[in-house]
Amino acid sequence: MILRLKEAAKERALTLTSIAQKLGMHRANMSAIASGSRGVSLKMLNKISNILDMSLDELVYPQEGPRVFKSRMAETALHHIENINYDGVDKTWVDRVMLAQKTHYSKARKAR
Repeated sequence: MILRLKEAAKERALTLTSIAQKLGMHRANMSAIASGSRGVSLKMLNKISNILDMSLDELVYPQEGPRVFKSRMAETALHHIENINYDGVDKTWVDRVMLAQKTHYSKARKAR
């Protein structure tokens, strides 16, 4: 689930740290929730939406479908690749494989 947490906080002149303090949690956890790398319960979402004075619908980005990559940069690159038109013929499979390899091997290099 992708949240509009950073944008909503910024619009209300709040920081993730101040929201985390109001909820009694660490800023790192709030940052992980905002980036989508940590799950969040419906109860916590409700508390966050109350602090930001917005509905749950406004807080959650609409998602078109399941994400292929965890990385938002890789996901954005994938959408760009899928929008390439080679005269009506789908030849983007090579680009998709190259992106997957790049994403996989960059994580493996960082882990070393």
